[in-house]
Amino acid sequence: MSQLFNSSRAAGLFAVLSLIFFHVTATTFASLGVILPAMIAEFQWSWTEAGFGFTALALFTGLFSPVAAQSLRRLGLRGNYALGGAALAAGFALVASASGLAAYLAAASLLGAGFALVANVPSVFVVAQTVCPRARNMMIGVYLAAGGLGGVAGPLISNALLEAGHNWRFYWRLAFFITLILTAAFILLADQRLLENSGGKDAEPDDRPQSPLQTAARDWTVREALRSPAFYVIGGALMAAYFCGVSVSSWAVTHLTGAGLSAGLASAMLSLHAASNAGARALGGFGVKFFRARHLLLTGLAAEAVGMLALSFASTPPVAVIFALFEGYAFGMILYATTVLQIEYFGLKNSPAILGAMNLFATVAMLGPVLTGLTGDMFGSFSPIFIAYGLIAAVLAIAGLLIHNPNRTGAAPPAKAQQTR
Repeated sequence: MSQLFNSSRAAGLFAVLSLIFFHVTATTFASLGVILPAMIAEFQWSWTEAGFGFTALALFTGLFSPVAAQSLRRLGLRGNYALGGAALAAGFALVASASGLAAYLAAASLLGAGFALVANVPSVFVVAQTVCPRARNMMIGVYLAAGGLGGVAGPLISNALLEAGHNWRFYWRLAFFITLILTAAFILLADQRLLENSGGKDAEPDDRPQSPLQTAARDWTVREALRSPAFYVIGGALMAAYFCGVSVSSWAVTHLTGAGLSAGLASAMLSLHAASNAGARALGGFGVKFFRARHLLLTGLAAEAVGMLALSFASTPPVAVIFALFEGYAFGMILYATTVLQIEYFGLKNSPAILGAMNLFATVAMLGPVLTGLTGDMFGSFSPIFIAYGLIAAVLAIAGLLIHNPNRTGAAPPAKAQQTR
């Protein structure tokens, strides 16, 4: 254990952070698409109206991602995660008692804000600062994989509860109580000194990760990163992943059942998708020892194209499996590769703010559920929009070839800028 973490307290904090990411992924993006049909049936919403919930969830996740970086710095570990936990608990309580569309949208907004405050934007930084530098890349992958496993469990648990006779309100109440427990556990374990005295901050150079993924030699500021073309290429890849991922979470079950597959099989495909997602994140943590994160990102973008095209024609179980495996791998690998690439290119110190800015850039993903819902309302099928997503992903895979390390191409800020920081 001492080879992985700086202290036993850091190990406990990592475990709670992983459980929080597991929980919030399972109960928001992963399972809302399974619960949503029951809510639509009760309230008689259109697909477009229901899709606005996912839009609010994605929008506020993006908008609060930069806030998470500032919150972690200003409020500290306990303050930031207490605020995020409170937003999540309020969101779950509100959706559990919702009586119409307005309450549902308000709850989705709170859940998005809470997700941003407790999930990967602040937590990747905390993990990177509290694990031993040699294990940094691997443990970031393990942490991200925990969120992916939440995506596996969420659809299965929500579908099982519905089939057992529980209504959708029970599911959200359960999520509310688990949120309170995990937030309390984090507050008890959190200690700001874990960041202030971290090995990741003070380690000797020869203790740095020995792999193709290296932390940048200097820490870029957000303003400097925004002037680098690499920032926008990485942010564009992240945007594509969220755009497709949120659309899949919101409408894949509805699309697959409409194509003739059973509700149980459709939910299982969402879980297989999430399993592939989790596996890709963990695989990235080990694969980066042998392949550059840039190359891993290219495989994720190519898989995105295959997965979305397969989803558009998924009227049989084998094609549905291809969708789940490829699109799941795509989302997980893109999330991992973009996370470590921004550390490799721009450094660790300001990574929460830079990753938050990238997530803000990716808020265009909020349009995914709405565009998909509109397509379903207009054409009676989601296939046309999924085909378009697949083709766009293929173009982005080609664009991914343009990513270059700004520290090696002469694009880094001049020495004068470094001296005045």
